[in-house]
Amino acid sequence: MTDHLDSDDAPHRAPSRLDTAALRARKRDRHTFEAAPRAPIALVLDGVHGHYNQGAIFRLCDAFMVERLHLCNTTLDHWNRRFVKAARGTYRWVPHAVGEDTLEVLRDYQTRGYQIVVTEQCSGSVPVWEAELTSPVCIVLGGETEGVSPTVVDVADLIVELPTLGMANSLNVSMSAGMLVMSAFRALARSASEAPPG
Repeated sequence: MTDHLDSDDAPHRAPSRLDTAALRARKRDRHTFEAAPRAPIALVLDGVHGHYNQGAIFRLCDAFMVERLHLCNTTLDHWNRRFVKAARGTYRWVPHAVGEDTLEVLRDYQTRGYQIVVTEQCSGSVPVWEAELTSPVCIVLGGETEGVSPTVVDVADLIVELPTLGMANSLNVSMSAGMLVMSAFRALARSASEAPPG
């Protein structure tokens, strides 16, 4: 039996997985991290109480260098076992605020020119893959049971939904957050590449 060879007759090598040391070598020094530029993406959670969801969203915000995370109309327990397991210490690095009023936060972002994007399944919502996200953007997600409150939906510039084609009616909030932040990040990268030089 012969090995598979590519066009230059060199043995094919599978990609090697990066170890912790290699991953850390690609990152900024901890002392300069706080001064690093962040993506102009704000994430607002309207009444998200689940410890695991909160922790997973902190980890998401750290991965994408989200500008700020707002946990509105809720509390945060840094020592909860489920939160600790999901967040993996990222709450130390993600700029965040807890217990604010959602509408007040959104009004502040509106005055600063952020597009307010609410994630909810309702009449007039647009599938996320058709949504025209702009920069800077403020993404709002609702609690696990109640969703985004109607008064918050009313102030949206854009309402997007993640259609569920199966039997369930909704997705986990941290999963939804991941899809929305990734979409915003891609839109941001696309607009940067299309910007005229200079």
